Amino acid sequence: MLYKGFLLILFYISFFATQAAAQKKKTTSFFFDTDLSVLDEKQKEAFSQFVSEMEAEDIVSISILGYCDDRGRKGYNDTLSIKRANYVKDLLHQRGINTDKVKLLTGNGKVDLAEQNNVTEQRAYNRRVDLVIGYVKRKFANDNSILSDTLKVGDKIILENILFENSRSVLLEESIPVLERITNIIKEKKQYNIAILGHICCNPPGRDVKDFETGEYNLSQARAKIIYDYLIYKGVDKKRLTYKGMMANFPLGKGEKNDRRVELQITGINTK
Repeated sequence: MLYKGFLLILFYISFFATQAAAQKKKTTSFFFDTDLSVLDEKQKEAFSQFVSEMEAEDIVSISILGYCDDRGRKGYNDTLSIKRANYVKDLLHQRGINTDKVKLLTGNGKVDLAEQNNVTEQRAYNRRVDLVIGYVKRKFANDNSILSDTLKVGDKIILENILFENSRSVLLEESIPVLERITNIIKEKKQYNIAILGHICCNPPGRDVKDFETGEYNLSQARAKIIYDYLIYKGVDKKRLTYKGMMANFPLGKGEKNDRRVELQITGINTK
């Protein structure tokens, strides 16, 4: 079964022509324990992963919205929710993000239960801060030279403009036309068998990280599989393709941005 990230690719293809706005916003939530205004170690790790994938130069605005569950007095909840929001702002500052771009920081107090079922889960979700990032959509130039006729088995090509949502296996919509062009090139260059390799940054070798889209610790593999699924959907022969998550095993030594990448590797050359 195709999972959500791939379905979103199909959605963006269908509606890309209507997406004319110059900016896009994306929201990620971080969750707090009862009565606390600091994240636990697991949520701190998730926050660090998220920030490691932020392209700071593309950020236009940041909104930080704090919430509490429905227990406690109104004044207490209002104060706690603003403390949570300020805590997240401080974490951004500590990680080198320009907090002058914070255009809205607010404590929204309690969130009432939506229903009387799953009360524990609802309250856990409501004790959160929503981090809303507004960023400039990139415009990518055409690149029809990614697969020359002189490649050898083992050669790798970095897909420079295939970009994903932070910590997710969901492509940014501006990457879809790029992927369309890459697909057409791969269909033309039928002599090459290709592996799609997903890489992440900022972790020890042998360790993958959480895909916020699915909750599974396989982000590098999930991103490679998105590309693999798309190529097959668009008509590339499945026999020519494989995919693999490379985790953080192969840093390039050129900074975090370059370590977060998807590569094509030539695995075979068909002579017929």
